[in-house]
Amino acid sequence: MKKLLSVEDYRKAAEARLPKIAYDYLERGAEDEITYAMNRAAFRALEFNPRTLRDIDKVDLSVRVLGQKSRLPLVIGPTGFAGLFWPDADSALARAAAQAGIPFVLSTASTTSIEEVVSRSAHADATRWFQLYILNDREATAEMIRRADAANYGALVLTVDTPCSGKREASLRHGSRLPLRLDTEKVVDFLCHPHWSWQILRHGQPRLANFPNPRKQPFVMESHLKREIGWSDVEWLRSQWNKPIIIKGIQSVEDARIAASAGVEGIVLSNHGGRQLDGSPSPIRLLPEVAAAVGDDVSVMVDSGFRRGSEVVKALALGAKAVWIGRATLYGVAALGEHGVLNILSILEDELTRTMTLLGLSNIDQVGADAVNGRERML
Repeated sequence: MKKLLSVEDYRKAAEARLPKIAYDYLERGAEDEITYAMNRAAFRALEFNPRTLRDIDKVDLSVRVLGQKSRLPLVIGPTGFAGLFWPDADSALARAAAQAGIPFVLSTASTTSIEEVVSRSAHADATRWFQLYILNDREATAEMIRRADAANYGALVLTVDTPCSGKREASLRHGSRLPLRLDTEKVVDFLCHPHWSWQILRHGQPRLANFPNPRKQPFVMESHLKREIGWSDVEWLRSQWNKPIIIKGIQSVEDARIAASAGVEGIVLSNHGGRQLDGSPSPIRLLPEVAAAVGDDVSVMVDSGFRRGSEVVKALALGAKAVWIGRATLYGVAALGEHGVLNILSILEDELTRTMTLLGLSNIDQVGADAVNGRERML
């Protein structure tokens, strides 16, 4: 196996190891994947404005997110069905995040439960947040919130860009849902990926761990999620949770302003990695205007499409407090388990340090709008 030096190297390794149903679920976007492509193109439109002879000795990459210090300006974002890529992947991601000194966000649709992630990834300084989908059953939602609170999750992340699922044709075509339903195509595909198949046989196929009656699947997500959520639901969450609330999936300046007026502590500009509405805007394109609109009242963060440490610096320059990564760390866990996640985070940290050094910047506070050019080319 060749040395894996970049997130792209790990993507290729993940593709080689995973059967099609798992890889397509991880990688592919909605419909014609226009938004998926735009996410990547937006980074290329920006160029750096490096300064030289700045006498950089070492670079401090630490930031404060929601009042807590993070060693890197990164957050491992929530992923449903992560156990499809590696056994107990949620715990592996959480352990790697804790070791790297960054927050980890557990999905409502995780394949390891709220409590098990804590017990399997105990770390004195770990920062864990819980991502919430509001359920039709309000009491069941409240119970999930109470469980997250009791397990010392430090923030609640409400995902708001999924009133219905995007049309992810690759997953629909290959049946990427839990529990897995075998057919001839899948059997052949599994036989071509023996390492992954052996792990599934040994550990059992993953199941959604946070829902009641987890064996009553595969329709649990579709049948249990409340679709018609509104700002009144955010008010209700505040009545149930006295720690920070983050809204993930903001895609307009107007909604960012409403979120700020609603008193949430953070927002994540996100188009769900191009997996929901095809043709929705790239978050980094919205970032400067949103950051200016909400000021310091709300921690503005961003995700969707990040593959390089240099791209993280571009987002920081445009006003982000931190960048959430999803596919990048999933490539790592899919290729090599927890070791792969740690390697991905190490790669990103190295690229962040190199980029900052070459820009002539020694800490994140020095990263401003003058570090990049080409914002007009993103429009």
